[in-house]
Amino acid sequence: MLGIFPCILSTAAVLLGSVAGAPVEVVPTGTDQPVQAIDAAAGNGECPTGNTGTPKCYRYASEFPPESAWMSLDCLISRGRADMVTHSKDGPDEADNAIAAVQAVAGKAGIDPRVAFAVMMQESSGKVRPIIGDWGKSYGLFQVQIPGVPLCDDYPVNQCPSSVITSQIEHGIYGHSGTDTAPQAPGIAYWLTAQGGDVGRAVRGYNTGSVPDPNDLTAATGTRSYASDIANRLVGGLLGAQHQYTCPDF
Repeated sequence: MLGIFPCILSTAAVLLGSVAGAPVEVVPTGTDQPVQAIDAAAGNGECPTGNTGTPKCYRYASEFPPESAWMSLDCLISRGRADMVTHSKDGPDEADNAIAAVQAVAGKAGIDPRVAFAVMMQESSGKVRPIIGDWGKSYGLFQVQIPGVPLCDDYPVNQCPSSVITSQIEHGIYGHSGTDTAPQAPGIAYWLTAQGGDVGRAVRGYNTGSVPDPNDLTAATGTRSYASDIANRLVGGLLGAQHQYTCPDF
């Protein structure tokens, strides 16, 4: 297990998406209303700026790090936001609205916003105008394979409405035609429910649409190291938009 830093919150502090700090409002430059968030602070200044060590392969579900070893939400945001705004097609207001929306939507769904943020960074590096992945099948911040997900491509830089950004995140968390109380596949909230709250198995299912082996999280098609990559993001082994296959192709 990697070292634990001052920016780690206790499990109780993040239960059901509740994090420390007063609510904030992000005001976009686009044509929509501000997104209400639990906490969109850019970090508490105590987070390490680089990787906390060599990324580790978390191959088995039993090895997935517990919540007590994860970095705080503020720390994850602090380490990820810079990469979200380096894309020439995205603006800082759009990044801040994505940060705010992922917390708000995760909170409504009753899931830890750190998981949602880590999945978003894994899928799109937090870019509101990512490429359409998987040979034209995957859309938006969470790269969901749901036709009709609203995109930011037709809006000027830094003027994508917050409703469009929020809808992308809702599709990634709630799934196809899902809601905060009744999530559907392929949403991450659906997979967390289906897997009894087990994060490693849930993100395995999110990436591949199934959990072929509940013990060996690399036993799947798609990105075999996906669950391990998410684990490394949560504990600090992968930083921001950095991508690395943290398990070999067994």
